[in-house]
Amino acid sequence: MKKQNVRTLSLIACTFTYLLVGAAVFDALESDHEMREEEKLKAEEIRIRGKYNISTEDYRQLELVILQSEPHRAGVQWKFAGSFYFAITVITTIGYGHAAPGTDAGKAFCMFYAVLGIPLTLVMFQSLGERMNTFVRYLLKRIKKCCGMRNTEVSMENMVTVGFFSCMGTLCIGAAAFSQCEEWSFFHAYYYCFITLTTIGFGDYVALQSKGALQRKPFYVAFSFMYILVGLTVIGAFLNLVVLRFLTMNSDEERGEGEEGAALPGNPSSVVTHISEEARQVRPRYRGEGGDLQSVCSCACYRSQPQNFGATLAPQPLHSISCRIEEISPSTLKNSLFPSPISSVSPGLHSFGDNHRLMRRRKSV
Repeated sequence: MKKQNVRTLSLIACTFTYLLVGAAVFDALESDHEMREEEKLKAEEIRIRGKYNISTEDYRQLELVILQSEPHRAGVQWKFAGSFYFAITVITTIGYGHAAPGTDAGKAFCMFYAVLGIPLTLVMFQSLGERMNTFVRYLLKRIKKCCGMRNTEVSMENMVTVGFFSCMGTLCIGAAAFSQCEEWSFFHAYYYCFITLTTIGFGDYVALQSKGALQRKPFYVAFSFMYILVGLTVIGAFLNLVVLRFLTMNSDEERGEGEEGAALPGNPSSVVTHISEEARQVRPRYRGEGGDLQSVCSCACYRSQPQNFGATLAPQPLHSISCRIEEISPSTLKNSLFPSPISSVSPGLHSFGDNHRLMRRRKSV
């Protein structure tokens, strides 16, 4: 079995195992808490309905009104600042869920906007990540030179270390800022930054949703927008080092195995040559006169390397070529000396004893 197939199956098995482990852990941590919270809510519902003598239908209507008014508690969501915030969550695939289009036209435009915006944003962050990694590599190299180190080459371990601490620093800076502005604990603010910059976006913690911040705190709004964009760039640069490196390695191995498979004798697309020992010992000679040509090689496999086409047939560790020898007359050869898109004339001249008949080699398919 090929290496890439084994790796793919291993990744599938590891992913499903990871999912099973995660499900078991979350079940153990959250299920009891969920049951306790549900019991508390039911008890509170019974208390409120008994205190105010509210029917079941009226209570369900009251719940619906409260849920629908929740997004408006933070102020107007669909002015320019709120719409810009929503657009960021769409094209970055964060999707908090704190706001959603209410009209059919808005929903249709949201789908069209996401189809174009998400690929554009992914390419932009990937390109910015590459530029950032290039700049960091340049800085590290300059620092090593200034410190007088002999080896100034920047290794992958150096880049991964810098990327990891950059991500941690970005998360800590955001947690410190949002804990002050949103009155969250540092842990909850750090959790919000992590969920946001990894584009998970649960929506249980959403910035700019308290005290009408979207309209009353323009500097805080600008900071929040810039933090999301810059933070996603930093995370993208780190993932570009770790994840895309693995994908590139996998593609290179697939390409290498494909080339090895194409050279196998049993492969109909492989090329094998059969050159006699007499032909191997003959040194090529070139003459300008067309009448002195002794052989013409029209193997199409040399088309991508015309500079090596007239190489000698001396024994070399090259891929062999299966050829068919055809005897042709000098007049036929004279009429076929014009170049064509699929053949070319070899300048190498080969003498095969006293036999002056002209030969042409063709690649067998």
